[in-house]
Amino acid sequence: MPAADARPGPALAAVRHRLAVAPPDLFEPTVVVPALVADLAVELDGSVLDAHALARLDAGLAHGPGSSDRAVATRRVLVGLVSWLVLDPAVRADAGVRAVMADSGGATRWMLAVAEAVPAELVGLRADQDWVHLDEAREELARAFLGAAGVLPAGEVAAVAQDRWLAVSTAYQRDLVRAMAVEQARAEELERALADRRAKEAAAQYANY
Repeated sequence: MPAADARPGPALAAVRHRLAVAPPDLFEPTVVVPALVADLAVELDGSVLDAHALARLDAGLAHGPGSSDRAVATRRVLVGLVSWLVLDPAVRADAGVRAVMADSGGATRWMLAVAEAVPAELVGLRADQDWVHLDEAREELARAFLGAAGVLPAGEVAAVAQDRWLAVSTAYQRDLVRAMAVEQARAEELERALADRRAKEAAAQYANY
């Protein structure tokens, strides 16, 4: 997920700690997430979300074809957690983050892009509470956030950040296991075909005697 040209950003440990102290209210179904994001935009740079931005946000957090109640609830939680991370003064003050904000056309446009990218990457992978309660889940979400934010964890080069992301990415690890299972099945199928061929050749040789 980290881009090869990404700038250095906040310390991963700081982002993980921020997740560990996320307010429990973010997991309540009564939280109006679009309003939370709209308030965040005002706080970031005084932006008032226009109708198009609000409609896009609502669509991403609403029920649609193929969207289960669970998936919608998880997207809401992840957007809330992204908002919590963006609210961190240490994140907003980071030089790398501020540079990416400027390149993205402002803090609000940057924040909306991150709030869209992180759920797209992580929805359906873990139970909602795990993102703040489990060490490995906080690591995954923190790295997903920094990658979507366009920065690298402080002290990591792109290649290292990519390797560490793949090591904690639930989606990548699942894909890897599936690929290994397919490869194993192909190897076993080939072995059976070769064994069958050898048996037929042996039978043919025996018949010729």
